[in-house]
This record gives sequence, structure tokens and C-alpha cells, in this order.
Amino acid sequence: MPIAVFSPRWLAACCAGASLLAGLPSVTTAAPRTVPLAITWNLTPAQIASTCSAQIASAKKRIDAIVHQRSARTFETVVGALEDVESDVNDNLAAQQLLFQIAPAADVRNASQKCGIDVSNVFNEEQARPDLYAALVAAQKSKTAAGTVQLKLQQYYLTGSQRSGAGLGTAQRREFVGLEGKINDYEAKFNANLGNAAASVTITPAQASPLPAAFLGTFKKDAAGNTIVPVNESTIETFLSNEPDSDARKAFYIAYYQRGGQANVDLLQQAIVARDRVARLLGFPNFAAYVLADRMAGTPGRVATFLKNLDTALLPKARAERAELSAAKGSYAENWDTGYYQDQIRKTKYSVDEDAIKQYFPAPHVITVVLHIYSHLLGITFTPAPKLPIWAPGIMAYNVTDTKTGEFRGTFYLDLYPRPGKFSHFANIGPTTRRVLPDGTIRPTVNVIAGNWPLPANGKPSLLSHDDVVTFFHEFGHNVAALLSNTPYETLNSGFRLDFIEAPSQMLENFVWDPTILKEISSNVDTGSPLPDDLIQKMIAARYFDEATGTVVQDFYATIDQRFHTLPPPVDTTAVWKATYNAQTPGKFVDGVFPQASFGHLMGGYEAGYYGYLWAKVYAQDMFTAFKKGGLENPAVGARYRNDILAPARSLEPDVEVRNFLGRPMDPSAFYREEGITGKP
Repeated sequence: MPIAVFSPRWLAACCAGASLLAGLPSVTTAAPRTVPLAITWNLTPAQIASTCSAQIASAKKRIDAIVHQRSARTFETVVGALEDVESDVNDNLAAQQLLFQIAPAADVRNASQKCGIDVSNVFNEEQARPDLYAALVAAQKSKTAAGTVQLKLQQYYLTGSQRSGAGLGTAQRREFVGLEGKINDYEAKFNANLGNAAASVTITPAQASPLPAAFLGTFKKDAAGNTIVPVNESTIETFLSNEPDSDARKAFYIAYYQRGGQANVDLLQQAIVARDRVARLLGFPNFAAYVLADRMAGTPGRVATFLKNLDTALLPKARAERAELSAAKGSYAENWDTGYYQDQIRKTKYSVDEDAIKQYFPAPHVITVVLHIYSHLLGITFTPAPKLPIWAPGIMAYNVTDTKTGEFRGTFYLDLYPRPGKFSHFANIGPTTRRVLPDGTIRPTVNVIAGNWPLPANGKPSLLSHDDVVTFFHEFGHNVAALLSNTPYETLNSGFRLDFIEAPSQMLENFVWDPTILKEISSNVDTGSPLPDDLIQKMIAARYFDEATGTVVQDFYATIDQRFHTLPPPVDTTAVWKATYNAQTPGKFVDGVFPQASFGHLMGGYEAGYYGYLWAKVYAQDMFTAFKKGGLENPAVGARYRNDILAPARSLEPDVEVRNFLGRPMDPSAFYREEGITGKP
């Protein structure tokens, strides 16, 4: 979907209204006053529909007033007023749209989905108004924006209006807005299909016996005693790594990459057609060119060169890694074999047993220590808030304050275990970031981390893989970025340019490979002892095992995303996926699957932008050099990171923030060294 100025700021946003502030006391600091946004989560479909409609009507009326005002068009009367409209909608609909991803009840999710589509469609239409664009241009000409932050916000709205068709003729603009509405609808249906997917495989007692008891303990059995294993992101790693029966692995693999079905393939292909037309209406040759014109990378050609050079440098190493897996198997390692034989080699060559490692990462201990590390490093305090309302059992809530000043920074929730219909990945998903209200009151951040950890079983807490721990540390990095962004405007506090947005959290992943931090974050579920030194050294030695394969796969995802959005439509996404996969990875495409049907990034904000993960990692590895030099848990370095990277958020360009933090421009050498590449490819 083209990025809308007035659309909810995460992938779908949401909530209740000013009246919902009742019941949560203000947090008083010296000045200004801080008033948390209290959210009612247990909304009915009727409540969602009515409040959503009311907020849309109010927003449209307020935007009309901005456009038709007779007073001078200045930053405050146009840009500031628009920012208030958008932020009010985000605040007042915080739950209504977020519930689409997390509500237990299907009717609530459906109502939330409709609200999100309606809000996006209306704001897409509003921001495409020529009279609104004219007001923004007039405000810019008034030269009343004061300072870097206001200038950045003004440019954000101007760019968004231009890229939303405000300069088009009447018929073309009408077509543009209609296409955006269709794209919103395609994306919402795609993600709903994926969230509602309930694939499973049935395995015999013999096939089940080698699997971890804690893993099996959460699943149902049929009348014949066979185990029914759900096929989703919370089960794939454990199943494919531990199941010795190749037929069972194959069945799981195929079921996993058939999620979403042909319906999602069709929705994706319809979205690609609509996106291409949107781009061409605005004068771009394709959708990727449209997206990248507003990113750090700039052009599809620059991205293509970056990805091609990286793949060329690493594909021979990735093929050698696949050959090692095939040697371990004794025949070609199919795609469903790789996880199992990677695990076998880790156990034999590196003496790393993933199931043994999990015993050292009980979820409650991991959560406690991750919060402690971030607290110490960034100077913030996390306080459990068990009385805050939640949307499902087991959700944990925390309030966050600045340790030194006591300033209230916000609230976050941890929703870490799978439920039917819930968001199927692991992510920090909003819904709101800090804003300064017109009266000077601060309304702080509200954040949700949604995940799909293995369920507790056999009387033990959820036991995490090291990958689970890395992912949680990463997503918590997004969480603190939202909590510590510090501009007056919610829009500018909502992250960074999308090809930099992952860099801070990718940088933080490195922490969870440090021996000292691994000691802190581990605690054997039975004995309480930390990871032993010899096991830590084995884990570190195995860290880059199959690293080239992992990077090549990410390169493939980025490349396929670019091809889907640069080829002239209609695009046969399965055929393009197959040809690209066979050419650019060490694997062989498996006929009968359609992985694009469950590749949510293509239908949720990263379309034509998936390359950003690798692009951002170049910046991430360079930023990490500051912590390696100054100390991973050094609060002084953490304060610099907070002040130079997190606090300015989108008010500064990423290259400026990185230069401020490092004291020099970004240098890609650290990234290429990590990938085993000598010099820039």
C-alpha cells in the first residue's frame, strides 16, 4: 500500500477516545504534565464500528475546516493542525484497529479489520485532495516552520500529499484513490487469511517419539493415538530441526508453504497490478521506483546492484554449506532436510544441542533479564502494571519511566504465545508513540510486542531457543525505540525511514551473542545455573555456521520483492519465485508450494522495501562497533545511543544520526567482515 500520511502509523492502528483516560492517574513531573492514554481492549464489534465511524466523520470535518479556514496558512494552522487530526485518530482508535491482529474473537477481529480499511481509505482520499495540497504549499511558503523538527514534519506532509495523487487531474485522482482502497482491502484480506490459517500435520507415535516432550505436550491426539501438530511459526523450527523422518518433515514443509492458499496468491497478484498502476499514475515506471524515491536507497537500480553484488559474493559459500548438509544426509539435502541436518551438524561438529540450550532459556527468566539489560543500558525503569486492562489471558503489561527524572515514558504489553487468529509472526506492533498535545501535555507511548513462543508444557515454563531469545531482544529494541523517541510529534516519533528502521534492533541482536550477557540471560529451568562456558563457546563457534545461506535467503526475499514490483504486470508470482529461487539460492524450488501466500511482508508495509533488512544491517554492524569499543552494558554509550539515534527518531536523516553517534560517516566494513567478505563486493 502506498504510504499514507493520515493512515494509522503501524501497519494498522487504533482506540477508544478521550473518555478512556478516566481511571489511569496522571504522572506528574516538574513540567510538562504527562497523561497516559488508557485503552479499553474489550470492545464489541458494534463499539468498534460506532467509534470508528465517529472518528472518521470528525477527522473529515476537521480537515475541511483546515482547508477552508480564512486565517493565514502557517505551519500551525495547516501542518500542526493536520498532525493533531491524525494523532487524535490514532489515539482514539488505538484498540479498534490493533485488535485485528490480537483479539481472541473472530467477530472482533473482523470489525477491527473493517475499521482499519475504512480509516485508511478515507485518509488516502483526504490526503489526495488538491485543496489540501495547496494549503500545505501555502504553509511552506509562509516560512513559519521553526527549526529542524517542524521543517521535517512539514516536508513529511508535503511529500505524502504529492505521493498520494494530490497533483493529479480529477479523473486520475479518483482512480488513484480507488486503487489505494483496493490495495488496502487486498492486504487486509491477505493477512486475515494468514491469521486464520489452521494447517496441521498428523504424525504417528514412531514419528513423534524423537521430538521434545515439552513440544509434544501441547498438542492433541486423534483416536488412533497420532499427534496433530499445528503448522505455524511457533512450531516450524522445533519440528524441522528434531524430526528424523524425512516424509514427516516434507509434509510439514509443504503444509507450511501452502498457508494462505491460492486465495492469497490471487490477492497478492491483484495488489501488484494495482500498485503498478498507482506508480504509473504518479509518473514512475514501476512501484519499486515509487517506493524507493522516498527511501535512503533512492532507486531500484541501486538496490539491485547492492543485492546482486552480495549474492554473487556469498552464493558460492552458501552452495558449499548446502553440500555439507547433503554430505551429512548421504544424498541431496532437500529444503525440508536443511533444518534437521543443520541441527545434526551443530550437535556433532560444534557439539551444540539446540534442545539442551533451550533448557537454559525459560521464558520468565529471559524476560526479566532482557528488561534489566535495557533498563541499565538506557536509563529507564520497567514496572509491572497488572491492573491495566488486557485483551486475553496471559498478557503482561509494564509502565516505563526515566530512571533519573521519573518522567513517564509509556506502557507496553507482552503478548507472547500463539492463539487462533492471532498475528502469526513476532513483532513490535504499536499502536501509538509519544506526542505533545496542543496544551503542552505529554501523551506517552503505548506499545505491544506480539509473538508466538512455544507454549509451556509438562509443568515447565516456555523454553526458548537461542533464536527466540535473539528475536525477543530485537523486537524489544523496537519497543524502546518507540518509548524513547522524543520529538513533539507522533508522526516523527513513529520510527525511521523504512530502510533504516531495522538497523537499531539488528545492532542490538549482537548483544545476545556476548558471553557475559549470555550468562546473565540464561538460567537452567531445573538447576538455575547459567550456560556453562564451554557451551557458550560452542554456540559462538557455531554462530556463523550456514551464515552465507541465511544471508543469501534474505537476499533472495529482497530480490523477489523487487522483481514483483518492477516487472510489468500481470506477474505470475509462483513462476517468478521459482526461477529466482533456483538461480539465487543453493536450494531447489518445491513444486506445489506457494511461499508468497504467507510472506506477509509483501502485504503489510514492506512491499518493494524488504531489501531494507540487509540495507539496515550494514548500518547496524557499524553502530555496534561503538558498543564493542565502549562496553556493551556501558550506560555512557547507551546514553549516546539513546540521545543520538532513538530520541530524534525521524526528525533527522539516518545518515546524520549515525554520524552523530559514531563521530564519523557509516563504514560498511564491519558488515562485510561479519559475512566473511574481504572488501566491499
